[in-house]
Amino acid sequence: MDAAVCTYNGWSNRETWLASLWLTNDDGSYVLQDALRQPGEISDQADYLEQSLRDQLDDEVGNASMWRDLLSTAFDRINWVEVIDNNR
Repeated sequence: MDAAVCTYNGWSNRETWLASLWLTNDDGSYVLQDALRQPGEISDQADYLEQSLRDQLDDEVGNASMWRDLLSTAFDRINWVEVIDNNR
């Protein structure tokens, strides 16, 4: 199956669906809401959200390790524009 056409629960992939799911619960919603209030285009809001969460990832898993590499790979697969667009 072509990876470009794979979807998960209507989202572009599982990582995007999972990020949106966590960001819409009580603990994560403040980060998403802050991104949605940013001025500019949807891509600017997506960039803000990605950078905010990447900073959190760096704080939580700072040292080089297998776990950091695996988390970073999953993080890089998230379609941040899709997350913003589906939570407006």
